[in-house]
Amino acid sequence: MKEQQQHFDDVPTVRILLMGDKGVGKTSLTNLLASSVNTPTPESRTVGENRYWNIQVRLHEYPNFEGMPPSPNWTSSSSSSSPSLSWAESNIRFPSFPRSPQPISEILYFVEFYDLNTSFKMSRENRQRLYRNIDGIILVYDCLDMLSHDSLHDWLYEPLRQIAKNRKCRNVQDVPIMVVGTKMDLMKTRRLRRSGSIANQLDAEEMLVNCLDEDTFMDKTRNGGKLRNFLNKVVDFKERYPRNNIR
Repeated sequence: MKEQQQHFDDVPTVRILLMGDKGVGKTSLTNLLASSVNTPTPESRTVGENRYWNIQVRLHEYPNFEGMPPSPNWTSSSSSSSPSLSWAESNIRFPSFPRSPQPISEILYFVEFYDLNTSFKMSRENRQRLYRNIDGIILVYDCLDMLSHDSLHDWLYEPLRQIAKNRKCRNVQDVPIMVVGTKMDLMKTRRLRRSGSIANQLDAEEMLVNCLDEDTFMDKTRNGGKLRNFLNKVVDFKERYPRNNIR
């Protein structure tokens, strides 16, 4: 891990809520999401547990591009010194495709994953208190049971409304949401993304995973990139829409 310039006491925290039917694999997915070099075991990453939820934590390095000059969007060959170019060739403007800029540094964030225990029902007051402090949502369903997918709408409504209300976020689509289908390894055929899927309706990222594969979110893998982008969006949301001081 890179040398850190932040003291742990100064590291801010973002909170992500996992929601879905009982038995879809939320706990197994939480173990994968929170697993890292610094938190290799459940004991090393579990920071809170009660009858309603389990909280696991990991570190996330948020890319800091502040202070970098903007990348040019267009280039022109008019400055070329080649005498063989025609007038049209020397004055036409072409779109440039610069490489993705590298961040000047990384800002550390703690990411807390809240795995709800659906066997116990929280009071409305406790649910609202929890939802007010959430910065992102992961909806989890079982690829072998599409009824668990269809029920995600019911799971999403209340927390999404409470988050948007408390953060004064007029557009609920600004709340970061990711959809994860589990038990991909047990599927006989690859399922195509349906036009009526909740991920499609929310314009959210979706991934299918095997929760028994410890390399699912490794760096430079497709799922690892999706997770990293989602965590960056969660940080962006936290900074753009600060929490109201309501407990």
